[in-house]
Amino acid sequence: MQIKNSEKRPAQPAWHWGLPLVLLLGVALMIAFAPEERMLGSGIRSVYLHVGLIWTGLFGFGVTAVLGIGVLLTKKPLWQRWLAMVSWVALGFYAAGVFMSMVASADNWGAVFLQEPRMAASLNGLAIATIVLVVGSWQPWPRLRGAMAASIIFVLLWLNLRAELVLHPRNPITNSGATPIQLTFLTVTVLFVLLATWLVWFLRQRTE
Repeated sequence: MQIKNSEKRPAQPAWHWGLPLVLLLGVALMIAFAPEERMLGSGIRSVYLHVGLIWTGLFGFGVTAVLGIGVLLTKKPLWQRWLAMVSWVALGFYAAGVFMSMVASADNWGAVFLQEPRMAASLNGLAIATIVLVVGSWQPWPRLRGAMAASIIFVLLWLNLRAELVLHPRNPITNSGATPIQLTFLTVTVLFVLLATWLVWFLRQRTE
């Protein structure tokens, strides 16, 4: 008779799930008590979420570019594993940011204008990033996967920089003279970046 010994996963510490809950609670509280803007009023709350998620996605794709270049130059398996996790988490946050841009558009403009240049640029960028990651995951050549993933941030920045400003304001945060509004944008973004970092760490633990 063959006896099978089942290995149980070690119990996760309390902070394992507590940390993301605290971060999400922090975002919720920041949005609930965030300062309103003179023109947008309470509609700026959806903008806070939109900007924080988009910036987190772009930050993730920036890290993806560094990892992708590392894979391109070294082909190290460790870099490849981190590249896969960071790139997909970045895509998730960027996609959530694009969705929230639609919510913000409906809140502040009364409708979702898919042909608005910045909205179109975000949707095109999301589609391109998704295609690049999916096609890249099928490639047997690590260097090619690294180069493809590294290109995403440059494509996204190029699309947004060349998009004409029609309804979307130019640098609404940096041009704002209200320090509380600027600090709210920054704090929400930092909380989302920490949440994305936890998610990457969680996925890393699951794959080990």
